Amino acid sequence: MRPAFVEVDLAAIRGNIRAIRGVIGPGAAIAAIVKAGAYGHGAVEVSDAALDAGVALLCVAIADEGIELREAGLRAPILVLGPPNATEIDDTLAHDLMPSVGEPQHAVMVAEAARRLGRQARVHVKLDTGMGRHGARPEVAHSLAERLTDLREIEVAGVFSHFAEATDLEWTSHQVEQFIAMCAEFGCGRPGGPIRHLCNSVGLLRLPEARFEMVRPGAILYGFNPGYDPALTPEGLRPVMTLRCLVSAVKTIQAGQPVGYGMTWHAPRDSRIAVLSVGYADGYPRALSGNADVLINGRRCPLIGRVSMDAITVDVTDAGLVAIGDEAVLIGRQGDERITIEEIAERAGTIGQEIVCRLAPRLPRVYLGRSED
Repeated sequence: MRPAFVEVDLAAIRGNIRAIRGVIGPGAAIAAIVKAGAYGHGAVEVSDAALDAGVALLCVAIADEGIELREAGLRAPILVLGPPNATEIDDTLAHDLMPSVGEPQHAVMVAEAARRLGRQARVHVKLDTGMGRHGARPEVAHSLAERLTDLREIEVAGVFSHFAEATDLEWTSHQVEQFIAMCAEFGCGRPGGPIRHLCNSVGLLRLPEARFEMVRPGAILYGFNPGYDPALTPEGLRPVMTLRCLVSAVKTIQAGQPVGYGMTWHAPRDSRIAVLSVGYADGYPRALSGNADVLINGRRCPLIGRVSMDAITVDVTDAGLVAIGDEAVLIGRQGDERITIEEIAERAGTIGQEIVCRLAPRLPRVYLGRSED
């Protein structure tokens, strides 16, 4: 196995779901967002753990992600959040995935595929309540509802939308009002009617009135903060991912000597440099060049020079004895120190979701806590 790898704590996944349940209470079901390889953590393994913890639904972005879960033997309900298209709708239904329908044309496409396959299609209706992306706008919702009523091959199992900025309470309140009004077109809120789901991670923490029958945690499922007030952090929530790398070389350089492409860093003194075999090809952002720390011997050591495709360099002059094979932590805890996904995202000028999703498949995933035994 490579000396650089991602460690995923599946016990933390289960614990985070319990923490979310502690916030929302027993009234709403939980749908786990496992798109993009479960935010880079591993879709099959995370989905297994989430189902063990009692989630009711798995959400993916594209049909291929759902098919991967089916081929791994998972039989739970799976919703494809993205819009259907004619090239994959037959595979979507053949693998018992639920498409999202946001246009009358989508409904016709799904019904035609269901007829070809001789089966009933369960779908969720996607509404655009103010995000401006996929989903039926208010002026389209009525015609979509009428079309779905006419198509016997389709059962509407759910209706959902997505917050544009759940920390903006004024706009979010507008979206909630739009959602409630539009859901009425599809028979929501009555016994046996479609379930409603609107809240993402931030929404489920801040807006108890918008939890409805189901919530869809993403970032907090993986134990990091996508932008809410830290005071709202559920009790027991903890990070799932650690990025580790073994030191591949240690060298001494003289004061004034450069390190890395472009010679952007020169040693201010005689220094010891550790080389780690991980770089931007692994998804470690080049934007962190000279702008991040790495934990070695439980101490923060500054990343120096530019992040290369396959390597980074770290100043370990003040870190005590460092040798080839010693462990470095790029994301996670070592001793009393911790480098969070949020810190890495802020330094790289992006969001935590991008950091974890871009960690490349060539970084092996090592799973802890597969069983609660």
